[in-house]
This record gives sequence, structure tokens and C-alpha cells, in this order.
Amino acid sequence: MRRKAPAHDQVISDLLIGYAEHGVFRSLSHGERSGNKTTFKMIWHHGRSFRLVVDPATDVVSFPALLPGVPARSAMLKELRAFLRQFESTDVPEHRRIDPAKGRLRIAVRAGEVSLAMAVRKDEWEYCTRKLVHLAQEVFMIFLPDGPYYDYRVEQLGLDPEAVWA
Repeated sequence: MRRKAPAHDQVISDLLIGYAEHGVFRSLSHGERSGNKTTFKMIWHHGRSFRLVVDPATDVVSFPALLPGVPARSAMLKELRAFLRQFESTDVPEHRRIDPAKGRLRIAVRAGEVSLAMAVRKDEWEYCTRKLVHLAQEVFMIFLPDGPYYDYRVEQLGLDPEAVWA
């Protein structure tokens, strides 16, 4: 007998399907459950495959290995942390800000891979997933193109150096 997926899995699935239907993702696999965790896979920036993991045991939704090849003590990581932390401050408009009563941003590096996560508070799974997707979008659409990361985008993310928008 198959276990019914938790309600938050359906909420997150519906949210991600909406993003896919609006062209945010090129493709999306429905959540695969393993133990308590559910993993959604999507093709997104630079044609890369990304995983979004929902872990109700720890109340965390995450993008593991969002950015590869980022050394733990690099200037890029320091600048990325500062860029992302601004979304926890009153320096950004309220609609772009992370509400600390609903979720908390986590940034981690392991073996040179940067992971982004949101610690979910008060069962705010949809809110935290939406914020996490928006933060990842900010990284790929603002932080990387506006910073000195052209070589990183080519070498680590597979950006086509001949692309006009590069």
C-alpha cells in the first residue's frame, strides 16, 4: 500500500508545477519520496539539473549543490553571503524580504558546492519554497551576471561564451 504524500508535498508540487507552466523551469519531475524526504528535479539555469529537497523531519526545504566549484573561503562566497543576507534585512522592499517569522535562510558549502535552504517555521512550506526559488533566481539573474563571475559561469555552469546575453 502506497503512503499518501504529506499535504506540504502537494502544496510545493503545485507551486513548482505553476512555475514550470509559466516557463521558469524547462522541465520538472514530480516529487520522488525517499523516507521522509521528497525531491523535485528541474532543468533550469544554463540547462542544468537542480534538486529541490523537502525534509519535514528537519523542517527544511533546500537546493543542495546550487552552485558548484565555490571554494569555502573565497571572495565569491563572501560576496554571495552578503548578497543573500540583504534579503533578511529591511534594506529591501517587504515583498522581496524573508519574513523571519515564516522562515530563515541557510547558506552552506560542502566540498565546494553551495547549498541554499530555508528553515520552515509555522508550517510555511509554500512561503519558504517560493522565497527559496526567488533567491536562487536572484543568484543566477543578478548576482552572477552583475558580478565578476563571467569565467565562473563559463567554466562551472557551462555558459556558452558565444551567447549574446553573456
